[in-house]
Amino acid sequence: MSQPFKQTFDFEAMFKPLIQIIEKITDCPVVPNAQVASSKKLPFITYYPLIFDDPVFGDATANEGQFEATISLDLFVDSLGQGIQKSGDLWAYLRDPYVRQWLRTNARITIQSATAPRSRSVTNLPFHAVHHHGFDLTIQYFRHYRSPIDTIQDVEGFFDTEKEDE
Repeated sequence: MSQPFKQTFDFEAMFKPLIQIIEKITDCPVVPNAQVASSKKLPFITYYPLIFDDPVFGDATANEGQFEATISLDLFVDSLGQGIQKSGDLWAYLRDPYVRQWLRTNARITIQSATAPRSRSVTNLPFHAVHHHGFDLTIQYFRHYRSPIDTIQDVEGFFDTEKEDE
């Protein structure tokens, strides 16, 4: 194997426009779920991909096709009212045709569904009082990867339609 393995898909680049629009809608910073403990100032939003690279069509090819990801979006806020307001706004705007078109154009992802916002459980966080609300967002994206191995496109002369001499 002379060719080193390379990244097949850039998930961070795919998530970047989605994170940008979430920050614009909520006016809150968005951080990966792993950074909850280091985020000291409320409010903020975390994201965590629960499922990714799930083929939309039954063919489970890893090379190219349409795939889905389900992302958990969680809001951490000071008050119950602020949590309900921000999670409701985010949920409504992510389902809005304008935002969906913006994401298709700028991120090449489509929003397939969003579960209803709900309160979520919080344990062992470095905060005294925090309200935690969120929902799961399912998106679709196109993943394209070309294998370095040669593939046969056609065999010359195999599909000739002329009759052979008898």
